[in-house]
Amino acid sequence: MDDDTPETSGGTSDLALLRRFEPVLRFTEGELFFPMSVAEYVAGCALVAGEGSARVEVAPRGSLTLSELARLGREHPGPGLSLEHVEAPLDRRAFRAWRRRAARPGFRSSSRFAAVGLLARLVDLVLRVTLLLRGRVPGGFAAAAEVSYAAAGGPARPHYYGRVTRDAGYTAVQYWYFYAMNDWRSTFGGVNDHEADWEQVTVYLVPDLPAVPDLPAVPGEPDGPHASEAAPTLRPAWVAFSSHDEVGDDLRRRVDDPDLSWVGEHPVVFSGAGSHSGAYLPGEYLVGAELPLPGWVRRLLGLVRGRRAEESAPSGGSASSGLSIPYIDYKRGDGPTLGEGGDLAWTAVVIDESTPWVVDYAGLWGLDTSDPFGGERAPAGPRYERSGRVRQAWGQPVAWSGLDKVAPTRREATQVMGRARDRLIAEAAGVEERLGATRARLRAAYAAERALGLRADRPGAAVRGLTEEVGALRAEHASVQTLVEGVGTALDAGVRDEPVHQHLRRRALPVGAGELDSGRLLRVWAAASASLLVGAVGVLLLRGDAPIGGLLLVAGVMLVVEAVLRRRLVSLVLGAAVVGLGVVGVWAVIAIVVGNLRAGFGVLLLLTAAYLAVVTAREALRGR
Repeated sequence: MDDDTPETSGGTSDLALLRRFEPVLRFTEGELFFPMSVAEYVAGCALVAGEGSARVEVAPRGSLTLSELARLGREHPGPGLSLEHVEAPLDRRAFRAWRRRAARPGFRSSSRFAAVGLLARLVDLVLRVTLLLRGRVPGGFAAAAEVSYAAAGGPARPHYYGRVTRDAGYTAVQYWYFYAMNDWRSTFGGVNDHEADWEQVTVYLVPDLPAVPDLPAVPGEPDGPHASEAAPTLRPAWVAFSSHDEVGDDLRRRVDDPDLSWVGEHPVVFSGAGSHSGAYLPGEYLVGAELPLPGWVRRLLGLVRGRRAEESAPSGGSASSGLSIPYIDYKRGDGPTLGEGGDLAWTAVVIDESTPWVVDYAGLWGLDTSDPFGGERAPAGPRYERSGRVRQAWGQPVAWSGLDKVAPTRREATQVMGRARDRLIAEAAGVEERLGATRARLRAAYAAERALGLRADRPGAAVRGLTEEVGALRAEHASVQTLVEGVGTALDAGVRDEPVHQHLRRRALPVGAGELDSGRLLRVWAAASASLLVGAVGVLLLRGDAPIGGLLLVAGVMLVVEAVLRRRLVSLVLGAAVVGLGVVGVWAVIAIVVGNLRAGFGVLLLLTAAYLAVVTAREALRGR
């Protein structure tokens, strides 16, 4: 298998760094696919160009190597090519036999529907139905992929593709993993399936320098007086995992974060079942799957929110719509373990900007379903998005995790602040000089206007303009002076680490067992309620019997059953009472406006009394 050995590219020092910090991956029991050799995968693929009826085979199945893939990528630059590994999905008989096989790993699911409301379940139903209209991975496809993967011996030879870059004071050690299949939907009840999957982990290293004198040492950073005079080595400062819901700052954790586990110098990653996204803590996560909205709708939502939609999916997903429904990402860590102390050891392959198959092939690594929303399409490689653009995680790993604003060490942070204070002091002096000159002009203009007989309370244009200019300079000087004092105070106090989670906008945590295991009856109801509601609406429409009243009745019954099973009936009744009071209140205001003052004010008084009763009841229940 050419181009797939540790000596392929990169220096010995890079390989040593990769080996030193290579992650430990812990999977969920029931996982079917593990990181594999891309050379073995490509050897069983066909390469095609175009899609649908315009699909043309560029290279037949079994003829490809990584070198040949790079050559064909140069001949067909940009997106447009795709690999196809699975020749055909399993038929029904083969699929049933595959499901009944003795070696099939066991898996116990949880009910995500029990953790979310009826509306989210209705939206989920609509999303499932849209798969019938969109390009999607066919049934039996994941099973065929697993058969091919197992036959090739993939589970016994886990690979990662490592890259080392240096930028902004950080050494970014990246580990890219390739999976033959993302079977999140078909095997684990998630939102999508797609052939091929790329995920990654980045460890950010910084120089292991002596601490700044008179400051406490960073964990792992020796004290100044006892520091070695030898050249500094490197130590991990941050770790970032590719993930579904996180972007920017939320991707990374500091080396001393209690959420982050280590085996020696190896960070522990809990891999999602079928999805393969990374987590810092083991458990089950409710993740938001973006609704498949057209591009113009996403752009409109972005404008409403005053921001552009961001591309957040590590495998080249579509831009965020801000509207999502929850799915469970199982990251239990109770299955096989890869890496240090685990069931299997890694095969490390160094890649970089000179690796031909990484740079020259910008196509997809699996079946192109032409899904317009992207969820069921295969991803592009580690360097590219599906669009052909270079991934930020590859091209700018420091910016990808929001580390441009974070100095790599306390020493550098202190030096940066010292230089900033010097610049601010010089800036303040310059503003003060301009202020003095402008103030002198203002005083001269004021004296001139007095001599010309202009009243002080009616200044001329010159005085008014110079007064505004002096005011703006004074405000600028005060602002710069505040920064000077702030930086000076920080330097005097010494650089300190902020609280370990302070940089996070949202700390991803697994849900509690009670949120997903809420009793068998609730699980059954949660799974069936959305389809029951849709079916009931269909029956009412076919019968044509008072559809509005019937719809309200069906919705009311569904809400009551939901509330009873979740033990929230009292809350539902109180909430309905508040809504009813609001409706009657609107009627009362309308009555007052049209002239029926007595009736309107009488109803308002009754509403006030009823509202007080509801509030009292809520407080009494809350205090129980």
